[in-house]
Amino acid sequence: MALPAAAEPVPLKSHQRISSTNGFSFQPPQGDNWLEEFGKNQITYLKQTDPRKVSFYVGAVEGKLRARPSTKEDLVAFVRSKKDVWGNDDRYSSTSASFKVEDKNESCIRYRLSAHDRDARNKSTHDFLIMHANGRFCLHPQDRAVAVDLYYSVRHAPTFDPKALMIEGEAFVQSLKFDKPK
Repeated sequence: MALPAAAEPVPLKSHQRISSTNGFSFQPPQGDNWLEEFGKNQITYLKQTDPRKVSFYVGAVEGKLRARPSTKEDLVAFVRSKKDVWGNDDRYSSTSASFKVEDKNESCIRYRLSAHDRDARNKSTHDFLIMHANGRFCLHPQDRAVAVDLYYSVRHAPTFDPKALMIEGEAFVQSLKFDKPK
């Protein structure tokens, strides 16, 4: 995604579909209170929330793979190796992770991660914040050397109900379409 670089997040101005030269497109988050931040081959959207209760963002990153996974199992193992990394510093506890090949598109892996974050900057008086990171990692069906990862992350106080934010995150992840690579 050849996007301009920004030094810091800026207000989201357009909700129009974003297309990549690698043949992926997605719909930016809808609604109000979104900021966007561009990076090399990635874009992140940050929802303006009360950080004492919750932080929430969605994003997309794409790239070319050095080695193409040859089987579904290899693809699952590749995604797991990139996502299921919690570190050894006791920051995260009660971790869980799942990785599943999509029924409708075998070049996509759905992943769900969760943990208690004991060192979150905005944990306030809580012992930990609950973190959920969910996403969809896909190889392009016409060019399995390129991949895209659409994801969302919500980190919240134990008393906060994240369902509405997770619905927004799922809408973003599900907006992925495959176009013809240019």
